[in-house]
Amino acid sequence: MNKYELIVILRPTDKLDVLKEKVRDILKKNQVLIESDEPWGVRALAYAIDRANDGYYEYFIVQIEPSQVSAIIAEFRLQPDILRYLFVRLPNLSKTA
Repeated sequence: MNKYELIVILRPTDKLDVLKEKVRDILKKNQVLIESDEPWGVRALAYAIDRANDGYYEYFIVQIEPSQVSAIIAEFRLQPDILRYLFVRLPNLSKTA
C-alpha cells in the first residue's frame, strides 16, 4: 500500500454532512485506510467551478493500493457535488542513520 495525501473540495450546501459521509463511504468501499482526516472548512475558490465560488475543503492522509486510485476517481467523477479532488503520493521515508 502507498500513502497518499487526498484533498477533496465539496460544494458547500445545506447537506454538507451527507456529502462528507458519502466521500468516506466511497473511500471505505475501496479498502482505503484513513490515517488522518482534517476539515479545512469553507474557503473561497480562485475561480468559479461549476458556478460555485466557495468550496468545503477536506484533507486526508490515506493508504491505498495504487490500482484502487483510478476506481476512486471514477466514483468521485459521478458525484456532482464533489467539485475537485487531488491525490498526491507521499514518498516512502527510510529510517537509515
